[in-house]
Amino acid sequence: MIQYLSVPEWHRLAQEGVVLPMRIQVSGNSMYPLLRSQRDYVTICPLEGLPQPGDIILFADPYRDARYPLHRVWRTDGETVLPWGDNCAAPDGPVPLSKVWGKAVLVERGKRRIELDPRKGLRLAKVWHVAGRFWRFGLRIKRKIGQIMNNPRRR
Repeated sequence: MIQYLSVPEWHRLAQEGVVLPMRIQVSGNSMYPLLRSQRDYVTICPLEGLPQPGDIILFADPYRDARYPLHRVWRTDGETVLPWGDNCAAPDGPVPLSKVWGKAVLVERGKRRIELDPRKGLRLAKVWHVAGRFWRFGLRIKRKIGQIMNNPRRR
């Protein structure tokens, strides 16, 4: 019989010295296009040392209980990290290092295995964030034009 661990149970075991990688299925679109909800699996290893910009970390959300996002480290100051999902408009708030529980090392998409490169990932995330701003700006313009065109006072 297979027994599954929750993220908090895995973290407790890792703190006790039982260092096991954990494989979890991605849920949510905050890291799209790198991570695809309900399609991809990510292997998480307990964090060793300080996370570096570009690392994808698993952390206990300090603002919402029982939520464990996987987001990319944007900045760190040695005491906190600033995570930012690749598909999010803005970064999360600062997260204390004590809430950072693990680091993603591998993505599995079907039979494909994707090794994570923090530097390359950070560069691609920056491009994706800029592209997202233009895309959202384009949607706002399209919505505004639609409002103007559908305004009954114009007819």
